[in-house]
Amino acid sequence: MQVKSFVLCEQIRQENTGKFMLIGVFGTDVIENNIPQENRWNNPLFFGVYFALKVDRAIDAGFYTVKVEVDNGVVHTPELTLEIKKDGASNLQIPMSIALMLNGPSEIRMNIYRKDSMELVAELGKFSIVNAEK
Repeated sequence: MQVKSFVLCEQIRQENTGKFMLIGVFGTDVIENNIPQENRWNNPLFFGVYFALKVDRAIDAGFYTVKVEVDNGVVHTPELTLEIKKDGASNLQIPMSIALMLNGPSEIRMNIYRKDSMELVAELGKFSIVNAEK
């Protein structure tokens, strides 16, 4: 299994044609400056994550868990279960919404694990949420 792309954004929408629209794309750092300092970490943060995988179905068939992990807070998004079957396309495009309640700046990591053993299979991506500079 190979991660081909990982994009963090504010929202993901899917058109009737099947194409995805990524709205408000971020880089590797999300700067939290649109909320006053005294209330900045009192509200949940919502993001869309879009990732693409290339799989070898003969080798990668099975169940996997996509897990969001944070250093400084709580993830309010359930783990995503992926089933890769022995037949089908080898390129997968997966949109996912995540909700986080952070206590302050944090690094967020997204990984794929084998469902049965929780063995790390792929590091999807990571990003940081930081305070705006004064």
